[in-house]
Amino acid sequence: MNVAPLALATALITIFGGIGLTRHLHKGNQKKLLESRLTSVTQKNGPISILRDNPLGSPAFSGIKSIRVLSAKVTLLINAAGSTTTTENLLSVSAILLLMPIAAAATFQLNLLAGFFAGIILSSIPFLLLLVKKAVRRKKFIEQLPDAIDLLISVLRSGHSIPQGVKAVGQEVPAPCGPEFMEVLQRMNLGLQLAEALSYSCTKFSCHELDLLRRAFAIQSEVGGSLAELLEKTNMTLRQRLKLIKQVGVLTAQSRLTMVVVGALPIVMAIALNAMNPRYLLPLMESDLGKQLIAAAVLLEIAGLVIMKKLATVKI
Repeated sequence: MNVAPLALATALITIFGGIGLTRHLHKGNQKKLLESRLTSVTQKNGPISILRDNPLGSPAFSGIKSIRVLSAKVTLLINAAGSTTTTENLLSVSAILLLMPIAAAATFQLNLLAGFFAGIILSSIPFLLLLVKKAVRRKKFIEQLPDAIDLLISVLRSGHSIPQGVKAVGQEVPAPCGPEFMEVLQRMNLGLQLAEALSYSCTKFSCHELDLLRRAFAIQSEVGGSLAELLEKTNMTLRQRLKLIKQVGVLTAQSRLTMVVVGALPIVMAIALNAMNPRYLLPLMESDLGKQLIAAAVLLEIAGLVIMKKLATVKI
């Protein structure tokens, strides 16, 4: 009996199941802590939840709620990546890529478990491409944000209103910052305040810099004062933050290069040995012990890359 795929499947299910259970328990503890704090503040009305009551909160509609949440997250990912595809097309392509290896394995009487893992890898490729595209657009958006704020400050100092300043940024600044501010202007035309209109953009790009700008607008709308001066000070903070991020990137360049070299070394060595002597790795490929060692090596390789990535990442 070939136990290597079974051991690999058990390990993967255990890892991802543990991660999911940990996140679920953490969110539950946060919600209980929040309700306990609100209850201690407001004793008259009893426990308060800042979340709206969900009409689909019954167990019968839990599946529908999960599907809606998943669809919303996929739509947000597509918008952040700037892709023109739709959520339905993306999920359809991913489902087809998932089922194709399984169907091929069942048709040609191959290993179904191997076909299942191949389907998981293929179905994740569209999402990985969107994540890479989102990261590229997010980086470019953050780099353009200080110049966009400078333009907004200039428009405000010339005596124009905030919507006119946002419109000027949307027309003058190139993508992705310019089109995003045009979307913010459309939300403002629908009746939202600027701070509220920026909330969706902050969530879409996961941008702390834009969230800092949103907080500045919210503070100015509550306490008043010169918006141009507040934006100027906020923009100075953003530029210092970007400068610090670049400095940290230079200091951690060696660690990131080491991660790439160490991660690619086993694959390069295996390809080189197979090219010099094609029969050198056959005992490792054909024996059950060799397959188990390969499965363990893949898991350790992935774990090592994740740990080295965490060590080379500095949060600012």
